[in-house]
Parts: sequence; structure tokens; C-alpha cells
Amino acid sequence: MYLISRIASTWHLSVIFGSGKHHRSVEGINLVTLYYTDIQGKHQPVNFRVVDKAEGKTKNDYFQDMLIEALAWGLEPAFVTGDSWYSCVSNLKLIRNHQIGLLFALESNRLVSVEKGSWVQVKQLEISEDGLMVWLRNFGYVKLFRTKLKDQLRHYISALPDKEKTTAFDNKAFTEQHDRHWQIEQYHRRCQPRTG
Repeated sequence: MYLISRIASTWHLSVIFGSGKHHRSVEGINLVTLYYTDIQGKHQPVNFRVVDKAEGKTKNDYFQDMLIEALAWGLEPAFVTGDSWYSCVSNLKLIRNHQIGLLFALESNRLVSVEKGSWVQVKQLEISEDGLMVWLRNFGYVKLFRTKLKDQLRHYISALPDKEKTTAFDNKAFTEQHDRHWQIEQYHRRCQPRTG
């Protein structure tokens, strides 16, 4: 999440970064937010960081710091979700090591294996409605899903604390988690100001 303002360039935290909303580089305050939602419909931000280049941290570093903090505070999520920016192996392993389920978007060129020793981009696979068990490079077994939004194919992976639960994660379970994931995406879109 980021804040863009005509006066942002006067602040030392103002940076130029890629904007998904604007589809170009913009100048502003780059804010990373950890957002919580539950099955009763409660949702709110629970942690955030202002990206400060002087710290030498990436958005993934901030994500990991915020997640570790939130867990130390006693937050017990059943799932952690995120867009493809946050689907790096170190983030996925951190979540798995805390025995938490995950659902993350993947870029279409991410490599997976259906057969040992044979790597293929996720966009090249036939994926049923109930997903496809694959081996994600440098991570392990995940269930791969594909959705279509505005004529664009999107890919998601899910993994639960054990392989049997991951295998049993079907389209109904994916849809429920994806709906929660989408609420978070919508929150971030609503927070992006229309100034700049």
C-alpha cells in the first residue's frame, strides 16, 4: 500500500516506486500493511511499515518482520495470504514453519514440477477446478489453482501444515480463502488516494 501526495516529495521518506494502481512509477510514501480478516467478517490492519530505503530492507523483509511481531502478540491466523510480490520462498517457508496455511498469488512464469526433474511454468499447465498438486521449486508441495478475472488468468498456490490437508484443499476451500484474500486486495485499493 502506498500514499501519493503532491507534497510527498518534501518528506525524507518519499520514494519512487512501481504502482500497481497507476501502472507506472510514482513518487510518494510507500506503506506496507499487514491486514487481518476473519470468518465473522471482522477485518482491520494490524501492523504496518513505512518503507525507508535507509534501512536497506525490502518489502519482503518488512512483511516477515510484521508477521513475526503479530504472531508474538498472540495473533493466531489460520491462513496468510498475499499477492505475487510476497510469494518468495523465504516468506512461504516462514509461514510454513509457523504451521499456518497459506494462499498466495503466483506469477505465470513461476516454475513447478508435476513429475520429478521436469520443471514447467504454471501458465503451461492444465489445472482442474479442484487444483493441481505440484512441487514448488525450493519450497515443496503446494496446490495450484487458476482463476480468470477480466480475461486475465491468475495463479494461486495453497499449502497447509501437512501434505494430506493440502491435497484435500478443494475448490470450495480455495474459493472461501480467495474471497478473504480479495477483501484484503479491495481494502488496499480503497486506501490508495486519488491524488498525485
